[in-house]
Order: sequence, then structure tokens, then C-alpha cells
Amino acid sequence: MARPPKWAVTVQTKSDPRYEVRTHAKRPDGKRYQQKRRFKTLAAAVEWHTLVMSELRSGGENLSAPLTVKQAVEDWLSGQRIRDTTMAAYVASLRPIVDMLGDRAISSITKNDIESVVQALRTGASVSGTWHGPKKLKGKQVRSRWEATSINPMLARMRSIMSDLVDQGALPRNPASLVKSLRPVRSSTTRTLEADEIPILLQDTETHPFGIAWRLALMGLRRSEILALTWDMIDFQKNELGIATARLAVAGGSRIGPTKTLSSTRKLPMPTDLVWALLRLQGRQAQTREALGYRWPNSNLIVLDASGKPPHPRTLTKEWKVALRAANLPLVRLHDARHSCATLMHLNGVPAVVIAAWLGHADPGFTLRTYTHSNPAALSAAAQYLDSVTQQIATPEPDAVA
Repeated sequence: MARPPKWAVTVQTKSDPRYEVRTHAKRPDGKRYQQKRRFKTLAAAVEWHTLVMSELRSGGENLSAPLTVKQAVEDWLSGQRIRDTTMAAYVASLRPIVDMLGDRAISSITKNDIESVVQALRTGASVSGTWHGPKKLKGKQVRSRWEATSINPMLARMRSIMSDLVDQGALPRNPASLVKSLRPVRSSTTRTLEADEIPILLQDTETHPFGIAWRLALMGLRRSEILALTWDMIDFQKNELGIATARLAVAGGSRIGPTKTLSSTRKLPMPTDLVWALLRLQGRQAQTREALGYRWPNSNLIVLDASGKPPHPRTLTKEWKVALRAANLPLVRLHDARHSCATLMHLNGVPAVVIAAWLGHADPGFTLRTYTHSNPAALSAAAQYLDSVTQQIATPEPDAVA
């Protein structure tokens, strides 16, 4: 291994050694100042030092240190006006880029650099770093393989970051735009629960603390909407349910916030079966509250665990799978319960505009494209219809096979 140059000093940090580089330049007022950076690799340190010294020698004494990939990512994220859950998704998608290229000057990044990140993710060779990393993942050295559905959002974010820098004049080109998205591997069909499977699940989980959550999910509510429902959002006089907030998973827990979109804030008439289910739940919770006394948290939320505490959003997703297994039903996603609601409405002739309003969508076209699916029963019904049409034509039966 080559000895590092004198200007690259090895320093020991809490995690591992770093190469510390210092350069000196002048401010516009003539005062000298020092730039100090630390790098994981000697190659990154040499690259940065070479670039800075080149700028200084060419007359750029007043230039600041080159913008790194990490700084560019953080600057871009700070300018996004998005929900906490969306921000968390952006950070998660960009983490491999920062972990692998974060110390590099973003002006030095090429198409091949980004392709190398993609390749590492596809093969399960991407080394995990600590940038915005959850504590429970800090000990994980290498990421599991990423699929196209995870890699493509990372590429989309990186294109946006570099495009923004090009618009600002900070970059001459956008190499991320040259990296092609991966083709997702999609299943031929999306599985939803059929009409005869839904009662099985509801009966099997009638007295379970989360049984009402499954009923609301199959009524078309989002997970975040289900977890934010409070008893004062239920109008038993009008048999109406109001959706005005959402409970979202965030780093370290969850929080109540606004609904996903303006059209998501809505009021829905409650089917009689749901009304009775809510009343039965109210009675069971009253008994548990009396038994627990002061230990019962007065959150006023509808979906609570056996001790009266609201479950974390991911806990609800996990328990959904447990409930499906116990009822010997197909393991569809919790969000597929929402798809099931839309599909059954569609197959029973409910207009698209009504389904969209029920689900909280502004665009009925999006609802039809995304949330309505065929199912085996519907295909069988279509075959029977075609059979009834063609049987009107006199056709001889095939000869019996000897």
C-alpha cells in the first residue's frame, strides 16, 4: 500500500480511520482560511485535494470547497416540501448513493459511477453506511439485494438532484440522466380477496383487537387513515364515518398528520354491518378500560391493542399476515384489502367516479387503472356469458374420443 502524502493525515474516528486533508485559500477580503475534509479512502482524499489545488492554481483562490455528493443530496432534500413519510422514503432511496459516493465531488461523478452503485445493489454488494441510517441497521455491513422497484426511485431522485444543479449552473451536465431505469419484474395478476373470502376473515377476527382494522381496510381505507380514526369521527346518528387525519410511520415511531391529499379528507356512509361491529368493539373496550383502570391510555383512538395502546403502522401490517394465515386465506398485502374493495365495487357496477370518491381519489381514471382488477370468478362469469352467446349458433358437438 502506497504511503499517503504529507497533506493527507490519518486520523482515528469512533468507527474507523479517515484521511484528513487541509488546504488554504484567501477570502474576498484577503484573509486566509483553511478548508478541512475527511475521507474514507485515500483515493477520495487525493481526488478532492487535486481538484481544489487545480482550482487554486488556475486563479480560483476564492473558490469554496467542491460540492460533494453528500452535500448536494442534503441540500436538495432540505428544499423538498413533502410529507415526513415521503422524506423518509427519499432518504432511504438515496442512502446507497451517499454511502458509496458521498465524499466525492459531485462534479466528478460519471455515468459509470452511478452504474456501479446500481450494480452493487443488484448483486447484494452495497456496503451500508451510517448516513441517516436507523440505529437497528448500523451493525449491518452489506445490504440485501435491491430490486428494480427500489433502484428506480433512487435513480429518479439522483436525476432530479443533478438536474437541479445543472439548472443552477453548478454542473455542466447530468450524468444520472444517462443511466437507464431497470425493468420491474411484475406478476401477471394482482391478487385480491374475493367476495366469499372476506366473511371468513371477518368472522375469524371478530373479537381480535385489530379485527375492526381489517373490516375498515376491506372497506377501502388506507392504513394511515385506519390508525388515525377516533371515536368522535364516528357519527352513529347519521351512520357516517369521517376521515380527516392520517397516522404515519416516521423515524422512531409514528405521528398524526393530515390526510394524503385533499380528496382523501372525506365522509363515508357506514354499512350496517360496520356500525354493529363498531358498537360491539366499543363495548369490549369499555370492559377492558374498566379492568385496567388508570393503566388504560385515553387516546380516543379506535384501533388499539389489548392493552389500549395504538399499534405502530408496521405492526398492523405484520398482524394482517398473521390473521390471513390463521384463516387459511391467501397472503395478500394489507393495501390489497383496499384493492379488494375497489375491485368488488367495480365488478358490481359501481361507477368509477363513485369508487374514486369512496377511496379518496381525485382522478377516477387513476382508480380504474390502479385499484380495480379482474378475478377468477369474474373471468368465469365472462366465459359463461360468451358461452350463452355462442350457444345460440347451431354447432355440432365434437365426436367422442374413442
